[in-house]
Amino acid sequence: MSAVWRRMNVIQWDRRRTQQLIVAVVILCLVLYFLLPTGSTRRSPYAPTYKVRHKLSHWHTEIQKNDTLFKLVTEQKFLHPDSSAAFKQYFRPQVSLNKLDLKKDADLKDFNIDVDVIVYLHIQKVGGTTFNNHLINDLDKGFNCGCTKDVITNPCLCKNKNGYIWLFSWFTVGWPCGLHADWTMLHECIDTAMNDLEEQTRKRRYFYITLLRDPVSRYLSEWQHQRLGQHWEDAKLQCGGKRVELFDIRPCFYDTWHGVSLDEFMECRDNLALNRQTRMIADLTKSNCYYRRGITPEKRAEAQLESAKQNLLQMPFFGLTERQTETQHLFEKTFGRKFKTSFTYLNDAEEEDMISEDEFMHLMQHIELDMQLYLYAAELFKEKLRTVI
Repeated sequence: MSAVWRRMNVIQWDRRRTQQLIVAVVILCLVLYFLLPTGSTRRSPYAPTYKVRHKLSHWHTEIQKNDTLFKLVTEQKFLHPDSSAAFKQYFRPQVSLNKLDLKKDADLKDFNIDVDVIVYLHIQKVGGTTFNNHLINDLDKGFNCGCTKDVITNPCLCKNKNGYIWLFSWFTVGWPCGLHADWTMLHECIDTAMNDLEEQTRKRRYFYITLLRDPVSRYLSEWQHQRLGQHWEDAKLQCGGKRVELFDIRPCFYDTWHGVSLDEFMECRDNLALNRQTRMIADLTKSNCYYRRGITPEKRAEAQLESAKQNLLQMPFFGLTERQTETQHLFEKTFGRKFKTSFTYLNDAEEEDMISEDEFMHLMQHIELDMQLYLYAAELFKEKLRTVI
């Protein structure tokens, strides 16, 4: 009898261990699911050859004359109800009769470079490095920055005559609010950051500015940037005073995304290239930050776009990458400062990118909010130019 009981105890002990092992495996799988990149980490350096590919410029031309392609691209399923109309306007422009009311903040008038601060919200792949260089080296500021090293790798505070920082940008202060900090992060951080940088507390007026770029070209430019193995994965996101965790935004890759195909780039659910311009200009606290709980994708899209439009409207200045001459003119009129050299057209190499028809279609789903924001910005840009001519 004692031998039988011993065998039963062995069986009972093994069953518990088995249950514990199963639970441990399940927990491990869940952890790996949330922490590992959303796609395969093995990247082919070459795009699949079974797809017929053409230059982006070909698709821009084709959609002008091919009604079937035009309908397929513009009438696919989007999150925002106005996205279809925006793409129709983008690919086959109609004369716009809309006039926008320019709202000016009463506190943001008569910029004074000796006490005020320009805050440059630097969106990736819009020509921001070139623009930063113009601000530091070409703008007639009335004083010399005294920067002796390359400001790209060695930020130079470039203080004004009063010893104050007049420009909050990568070239002057680095990234004290986070790598490529967005509107939300900047507003939560800038007062503390400026107090630390100037080693004093004082009342400041902040003049937020930014650049926007054609969403198709900008998205493809970011893809090519990642494809070459360069990235901004070190950026730490923050919203509502809290750090965004891996459980909310899953990384697309670890170490490098070198050789990523456009399909793989678009397949990553949490790719921050998705409507990047809208997200970075919007107040994300109005759309539940990065949390998916409590808000539908459709509601989030509408809230982010509306917030981005409002914030853009309140900015004293923004520029368009494709319109360098007008951007320079508008900046000079807005801030009362001239540039010593003329802005030149930035080469749009993305027109040479080879993509397939289905990639071209799919791409539109990843830039639908940016497209609406860009079209709105283009109209707003025209109105701003009219007021300074």
